[in-house]
Amino acid sequence: MLSNLTRLSFVALALGGTAYAQGNTPNTAAPSHAIGALPFDTTPYSTSGFNGGGSCDGGASSVNKDGFWQWTAPAPGDYRFDTVGSSFDTKLSIHLGVGSAATCADYNDDTMGLQSEVNLLNVASGDQVLIQIGGYGSDFGSGVVTVTYFVDPCNSIPDDGFEDNDDCGTSTSLSNGSYAGLFVSKSDKDHYAFCVAAGATVNVDLLFTSGNGGGDIDCFLREATAPECGTGSGNNELAAGASATNNEHLVWTNNTGGDVDVVLEVNIFNLHAFNCNSYDMVIAGVDGCGGGGTTGALFCNPAYPNSTGGPTILAGSFGSGVGSDLHLECVSGVPFEFGYVLVGNMATPGIPVSQGLMCLVGIPGASVYRYNVSGTASNSIGQFDASGVMQNLAGTSTVGSGFDVPAAIPTVLPVNIAPGETWHFQVWHRDTPAGAGASNLSNGLSVTF
Repeated sequence: MLSNLTRLSFVALALGGTAYAQGNTPNTAAPSHAIGALPFDTTPYSTSGFNGGGSCDGGASSVNKDGFWQWTAPAPGDYRFDTVGSSFDTKLSIHLGVGSAATCADYNDDTMGLQSEVNLLNVASGDQVLIQIGGYGSDFGSGVVTVTYFVDPCNSIPDDGFEDNDDCGTSTSLSNGSYAGLFVSKSDKDHYAFCVAAGATVNVDLLFTSGNGGGDIDCFLREATAPECGTGSGNNELAAGASATNNEHLVWTNNTGGDVDVVLEVNIFNLHAFNCNSYDMVIAGVDGCGGGGTTGALFCNPAYPNSTGGPTILAGSFGSGVGSDLHLECVSGVPFEFGYVLVGNMATPGIPVSQGLMCLVGIPGASVYRYNVSGTASNSIGQFDASGVMQNLAGTSTVGSGFDVPAAIPTVLPVNIAPGETWHFQVWHRDTPAGAGASNLSNGLSVTF
């Protein structure tokens, strides 16, 4: 790999010295077999219109004032081509073959700021590669294409324990909770299966950082029986998280009238320069299908919007192995605000409280209790993280987020939860971005034990 000092010297050459080595069309491309810098200046060039098809067709066809090199691989291996240090917003296409007969291998616009990068794998000695460099929009100028040997960081990252879940048929079954340290690559997609009960809302958060070696992660939720399940396409999904930014979020409410088996596909955007990434995943609102393990029924749903513009969402599932065996998760809250869980013996019509609706009081016989008893299993105090996921601060969650509901209701004389009983839950939280002293509440969740 080039040292920073070496790279800077190449950039200085590109910006200050002779830099007209490339040709202006594929068939006049300047020959090269260099490992290092190819200085250029596109100022005097015209726009060729060449794109090589494939992934280069859309973006590269609009490249401005482009130049070309006909590069010959000096040895077998993996190679990186980048424009770091160039003076303008670049576009870079890498084609296999010679001249105008070359076909697109990969294309990139912005990977590191306004600079471009393409990694070409499994190159044989003597392979012919057509390098095309130009500007975004009307941009042009001087710069440098640097060719280096590429060491794929994906090779050093261990796979996670959910493998092999590479297609719909091998999907890993998951319940509500937080799952840390997961791994996905372009050649190794992840698939997760779960059931969403009729009327339930599922929320999925993927937490990651793209760039600097990490690929841009996308996710798609589909019915398990959908023909597109596991194909990696964006067709016929129930919901998707496919932004170009860090982190992804998707939400889907099952209004079909019946339980739905779904598969969540997680993959790397195929046009991103980096091939893999690690991520954490938080799921809430799944399970509750069939006769056992119910997450209960929603009421006061959806909740009034909080200051983020969307409602705070409460969901739960059995299987924590702690206390009552019920685990609650709360997502889409107000980042960095605090909250805790309420429980009542009745699901009631909502009464306005600050910015939200309290749905556990207001009719004769309704009683509400707070899981905020410090130093006990009945302390659910939590804080929403930057993604709106309620992280447990009291050590009363086996997964770090949400709350493991204990076996007793926190009254003056604690009441043990008995089999067959139904209890009703909400999360009450601060919402100070909406106003000083403001608060809000999640939807309600009725659970039969």
